[in-house]
Order: sequence, then C-alpha cells, then structure tokens
Amino acid sequence: MVRLERVNKIFHTRHFLLADEDTGRRTLYRKKTVHAVNDVDFAVKRGEIFGLLGPNGAGKTTAVKMISGLVRPNSGAVYVDDLHVERKRLKVLRKVGVVLEGTRTSIWPLTPLENLAYFGNLKDVKGPVLKQRSRELLNFIGLKDKMNVQVRRLSRGQKQKLAICIALIADPPVILLDEPTTGLDVQSSRAIKDKIIEITREHGKTALVTTHDMNVAQELCDRIGIINHGKLIACQPTDELLGLFAEKTFEFHLNRAPDLSLLRQIPGVEAAQLLDGEEEIVLAVTVARDEEDRSAALYGAIQCLHAQRILLRSITQRRQTLENVFLRLTGDTEPK
Repeated sequence: MVRLERVNKIFHTRHFLLADEDTGRRTLYRKKTVHAVNDVDFAVKRGEIFGLLGPNGAGKTTAVKMISGLVRPNSGAVYVDDLHVERKRLKVLRKVGVVLEGTRTSIWPLTPLENLAYFGNLKDVKGPVLKQRSRELLNFIGLKDKMNVQVRRLSRGQKQKLAICIALIADPPVILLDEPTTGLDVQSSRAIKDKIIEITREHGKTALVTTHDMNVAQELCDRIGIINHGKLIACQPTDELLGLFAEKTFEFHLNRAPDLSLLRQIPGVEAAQLLDGEEEIVLAVTVARDEEDRSAALYGAIQCLHAQRILLRSITQRRQTLENVFLRLTGDTEPK
C-alpha cells in the first residue's frame, strides 16, 4: 500500500543577521545543507502496522510528509496503492489520512461533529454519507457523548481521538500517525492503541506509526524500520528485530554471593556477574546460543551453586527490549 523507492530529500537552510537597522538589509552568515532522507527504501503491506523509529532529526517526519504529498522528494519515488504521489497527488490525498503530532489538527471553536463536516466536505464526502460516517466514527472512537461540545473543552486524549476521526472521515485505506500517544495519560494512550489495532485488524487499514515510545512500537507494530541520520539502518518484523542482539542471559536469585570464578569455568558460560539487588543477591549468567551448550551451561551453573550450598530462590530469563535494540543500532545513549 505504501512504497518508497530510493527516496532522497535535501533541505538547504540559510540564517540571516540584520546588518543595518535603517535599511533592514540582511547579510547571509550561515548556510547549511541537511540530507534529511538518504536513499530510503521500504514498503508497507495492506493491513499492516509499520513503525518508523529514529532519534530527533533522523528523517521520520520528512518521510511521512513525502508519503502524504506535503513534501516533494529530490529523487526517488513514493507510491500509495500503486499511485505515484507526485503525478497522482489528488487521488493519493483521498487514500491517505494523516494524524499529525499535537492536538491542533482540529478547529477548536467547532464541535467534533462540525469538524468532521468541515473536513469531510474538503475531501468531497457530503450529504447523508458524511452525516452517517461522522456519527459512526465518533461512536467508534468513544466520542459519542462529546460530539456537540466545543473541541477547546475536550481533553488532550479526546482531541487526539478526534484527529483520528478526521483522518478517517474519507475512509482512506492508509493512515499515517505521527506520535499518536505523546502526552496522553495511560487510559487515553491505551484507547488510542486499541483503536489503531482495531482499524488495521478488523477494518483492513494500513497504518504507519512514528513514535519515540519504544513500548508503543513494540506493542503495536508488525514490522519496524529504524532511521538514523536520514538512512534506514534496519527494517524487519518486530520479533526478528528483538532477536537481533538476543543474548541468552539468566538471572539467578540467591541468598548469598557465589564464587564467580567457578561459574566462569563452566563450559558454555560466557559471562557471570553480580547485579545490585535490594534484598537478595542476583547473579546474571550469559550462556551460549547453541541449545545443547546452553542447556549444559545452565545445569552446570545450578550444580555449581548447589555444591556451594547456596539457596536458589528463582531463575528468570532476561528479555530483550526494543529500547535496547534501538540504542545499539543508533549508537545513542538514550531514546529520543
């Protein structure tokens, strides 16, 4: 449904300084070229939730704007439902719904019902079809009781829900969501995520989500692309991405500290270290990836602890998170 083929976008920025207060003449003092999107190539399937992640300034929003027709690429091609975005822009606009970051995507003095009437007419949805679809969307998203309340009086979460309704008023097959849960409380964030899942799974929509929240991406997305400095550095199904740097590390919860040198001598044990525990000793043991070697290493570690008369309270396997994968791929110290 969405396809980017070797897309590039370069921005040229110029900064001016007032040189003369009387004439108002300006002098160019700095010029900068930014390669916002650099040879990006990916596709999103019908009915798929695709996550586009990256640090601030990585090129996520630029990529979304090119898909929606708001920004023209310098080279390459963008397609929506096999339509070239630049050549068939009007047709593409009817196939794409966009939810921008923030809450100013609606007109605040109007009610949700009036907003949908306004934006529906802009997208050539009129008459009984517009009225029926508006009420169905507000009911679907959970704003039935607020349809005649001015948007300025709605909560941030309710405004975000309305933004999704506006994006869906023309019943587009593709919906682009830029930071859909930013700044929302837990209940509103959960409701938005549930609606995104419902839109794609039950109504066959295709969703592209940009987010800084690794938990949202890990929970929602079928496939994830990570963009950094304009380049797409990873694009895989979420499960495969989580397994990219998977380390088989097990945490042993003990009553006292063991002899680490004995544990490190066990075949298949790659590392053993003690972690800071509040009320008990936590031993982290990293073992070989090979299944047989891993099994032998775990049995060996348990026998070693038993020989030292150490009480084993529990064992848990440390799970890889999308945040860890993101940090290792981008080389950043923290997600942004």
